[in-house]
Amino acid sequence: MPDATRPNSRVFTPEVLGHLDTIAAWLALEDPWPTHVDLMLLFGGSLPPTWQVAAKAMKAGEVGTLMLVGGRGHTTDALLAALGRGPSEDTSEAELMAEWFRDVHGIDDVLLETRSTNCGNNVTLAEEVAERNGLRPGTVALVQDPTMQRRMDARYRRTWSLGGAVAVNRPGPDSRHAWPWQQWVALVVGEVPRLRDDAGGYGPRGRDFIAHVEVPDAVESAHRALLAAHPEWERAIP
Repeated sequence: MPDATRPNSRVFTPEVLGHLDTIAAWLALEDPWPTHVDLMLLFGGSLPPTWQVAAKAMKAGEVGTLMLVGGRGHTTDALLAALGRGPSEDTSEAELMAEWFRDVHGIDDVLLETRSTNCGNNVTLAEEVAERNGLRPGTVALVQDPTMQRRMDARYRRTWSLGGAVAVNRPGPDSRHAWPWQQWVALVVGEVPRLRDDAGGYGPRGRDFIAHVEVPDAVESAHRALLAAHPEWERAIP
């Protein structure tokens, strides 16, 4: 029987939940964690459970500089709602994260990037802030919602050049219970076509927003099965 504790599992079949799990697990790219990183980028588009990953690393002394990255984008209203704030607030996601770090953890020694509106300029504008502040990191930790972690890594590999820094992927925990379930499904289902390196994807053969990503056969098969079971989910595809 479906597990009623999982998002809308009373409607989804076990097969559909399994396909969502297959894609979500692949999206949550994670690298071995070193003892220290020079720079950590915590990106907007994430929620407090992911922010906690950055806070824990900061408190453990594992981070040289923490930068909070994000202006206003398609996830801002959902973030404001998760924080119990009104959707009309004219504040950036970086500023919301900074307030949380200060109030919850007493951490205020952070850099802010407040102009970016999407995954692409999250990285390019963060690199500008790092350069303006005299940073030349050798290692850069990327902390993002797990549904968007693999795309963030691909964008970083496509554009970042400062210091020749190596990326260390550090996704937040499974976020299916943090987002409204419809939004989580849209995030998971919509990522596969974005990550494809073909004419319609974001890779070099398409829009050239990200570096090449090889989508595994198991992920492609799961994606096809989901759209066959729920054709309406094609709306999640850009």
